[in-house]
Amino acid sequence: MAEQEKSNFYVILGICAALSITLVLMLKADETKHLELKGASTTLESNAAALHEVKRYKNDYSTEN
Repeated sequence: MAEQEKSNFYVILGICAALSITLVLMLKADETKHLELKGASTTLESNAAALHEVKRYKNDYSTEN
């Protein structure tokens, strides 16, 4: 009986280890998914054009000229 329980222990341990490794790898692959550029509005060219069109204010309140 002790041999059967020990055998089941290693099977359960192996399944838990495989499941943990699989889940960690899946989460790592999903980690940077939000950083990908998607759609036409998030291209580098459109971002550069949008920044170029922004009005820049000079907020210099010093008394020196």
